[in-house]
Amino acid sequence: MKLPNVILLNGTSSVGKSSLTLALQARLPFVRMGIDDFIYERAPVSWYGAPEGLMRVPLNGAMVTQYGAEALKLWRAYHRAARVCVDEGLGVVVDDAILTRELLDDWVKALAGVDVFFVGVHCGAEELTLRELARRDRAPGSALASVERVHAYATYDLEIDSTATPSSALAAQIIAALETRSGPSAFERMR
Repeated sequence: MKLPNVILLNGTSSVGKSSLTLALQARLPFVRMGIDDFIYERAPVSWYGAPEGLMRVPLNGAMVTQYGAEALKLWRAYHRAARVCVDEGLGVVVDDAILTRELLDDWVKALAGVDVFFVGVHCGAEELTLRELARRDRAPGSALASVERVHAYATYDLEIDSTATPSSALAAQIIAALETRSGPSAFERMR
């Protein structure tokens, strides 16, 4: 099986992307890059609540994050860091919550010429709500409020449902899909 350079997982918060990256990494020689580690752990404290940084705004009855100009610079750096890993000969599994068309377009631009397997990760509303509450570090309702935004502009190579399927089985689904893939990838079609 020819592995892609990048497996990019896209889904709302609490859908299980981080657990899935670990399950994939246990079976594939890939490095992991996660939105929580790269963005939220690296953003300056002064950006939280600032218009140029990360602001919580109401959407669909919940509070969701809106990104200002400085935060978007960090997002673009995240995309290019994945590209640098590929350029250094590393396979990368990435988890993200691509909330805008601009961010998706930037992924496509940053990974031009790279073999990307793009996976949409979904979860039922009730289970997603329970996971979000269990985390205790998320604004209640933000995951559900962002589901539509995360998948609004995406075309995927594979879509999976994490509602009742463990990460190890989801990783097996992704690997099976890699073995049978053909034709232009989702990223090639979006280009």
